[in-house]
This record gives sequence, C-alpha cells and structure tokens, in this order.
Amino acid sequence: MGKFGKKISKALFTTTYVLLLLFFLWQILLRPLIDEFIPLGPIYTDVAKRIKSPDGTKTALLIRRNAWHLGFEVKIKEGLKTKTLHWSRNFDPDLKADWNEKIIWSDDSSFIVLTVDNVQNDNEKYMWAYDFRDGKEYHDKDSIINIMNSRSKIPPLMLSPH
Repeated sequence: MGKFGKKISKALFTTTYVLLLLFFLWQILLRPLIDEFIPLGPIYTDVAKRIKSPDGTKTALLIRRNAWHLGFEVKIKEGLKTKTLHWSRNFDPDLKADWNEKIIWSDDSSFIVLTVDNVQNDNEKYMWAYDFRDGKEYHDKDSIINIMNSRSKIPPLMLSPH
C-alpha cells in the first residue's frame, strides 16, 4: 500500500470514528433533550380494544396510533377478512391524557360506535358509528345516540354527547 492508500485508509477510519462518536452522542445526550421539546418519538401502534360482536360473527379492533398525532383506527375482522372501517381525526399526542376510547356494539351486532373523550376541548366527545345494515357511516352525535339506543335493550350510559 502506497502513501496515497495509507491516507485514504486513515481518512476512512477517522470519518467512521467521528460518525460513530456523533451517533452515540446524539443518542445519549442530545436526543433526550430534543424529545423533551419536540415530540419526535417513535411511531407505535397498539390494539387498545378487541371486542367480539354480541352474535359472535365479527371482532372489532380499536387501534391507537401515535406519532406526530394520536389517531384511532377501527377495524372489523370477520372470518379471515379484516377491513378498516374508520380513521379518526388527529388528536394532539398527550401521553398523560386519558382519552377513554371505547368501541360499543349494539345488541343485534348491526351497529358499532367509537367514542373518544377530547381532553383538549373541554371533554367534548368525538363520536363515529357504522351501520352494517345500510353500510353507512355516522358522525352526528344525536343520530348515533338515537340509533344505538333504538337497537339496544339497555341503552349504554356512556353515550352522552358531553
């Protein structure tokens, strides 16, 4: 190896050493400080609820996704098929907050409701529903409450608009 080869080898070694040193400094010292002020945390997905329909033919999955924003996804598993029915709007990812997210089936398994407490807006409830009879989505709280109450023998108490 000539004089030129030794310089290249030394430069590669030095560059690798400096990059590794910067990476470890970033992970150990800087990233915790930055994460404190800028939430760049990891993206994670968590199955928050898994509830079978009363007739046992479907399973509802409530999935919590957290990255830049917090969002909720409702999936329905029927046999071997899984279908996403809904993605909620984005919420601020406040990990200290209890969002009290729920999925609720009607007694006849024809209607499913997602409720989420909006802790950043005076606990106003976010509500969404899906009617399997019509294949229709609902976002209007009053309609959701009326349909759910008409299809349940004992109306769920947690379905108040506020």
